[in-house]
Amino acid sequence: MKALLIWLDGFFVLPYRLVAEPVAAYLLGTATLALLAAVAGVCTLNLALRMHGKRLEKYQNAMQHYNQLGETALQGGSKETFKAVNRQGHEAFGYYFSLSGALFVASLWPVPLTLAWMQLRFGEVSPVLPFSLPLFGNKPGMVFWFLILYIPLRMLSTRIWRRLRPGRPAPQLHAPQA
Repeated sequence: MKALLIWLDGFFVLPYRLVAEPVAAYLLGTATLALLAAVAGVCTLNLALRMHGKRLEKYQNAMQHYNQLGETALQGGSKETFKAVNRQGHEAFGYYFSLSGALFVASLWPVPLTLAWMQLRFGEVSPVLPFSLPLFGNKPGMVFWFLILYIPLRMLSTRIWRRLRPGRPAPQLHAPQA
């Protein structure tokens, strides 16, 4: 792993060298890496959704089907039928939920890679704040700075990705309908 991080060092360090002022360079470089990690994660998620979209759709359709059957069974007064159908619906939901979670987690792979590189490159170096934050003090670490930048950039890159692909939408992760 260290060999990979050293190999990536020449590329990852470039945005940190664009500005002479150290704090601005740290924030610009970290923001650039956070953006790259977010875009790589969104691309990975969309690729995974393309590969597993039909399976997700199958589980979602099964959940809706068993939900409708369960409502029909309840209206008919058959509690045993409802329990059997509900068990099947729970199974379909479990598969859907697990696969959706796995796809999302798979999209986070750039984050530990980037943080590992930052740890190798910067160690404990971090900008000092003029005030103290609860739990962090006045010198929050690189994870704090990275996540503060990564989360909004990930949300933004997801929105931009969806707008750039209006004609070919990737399968979406939907909350199950009750």
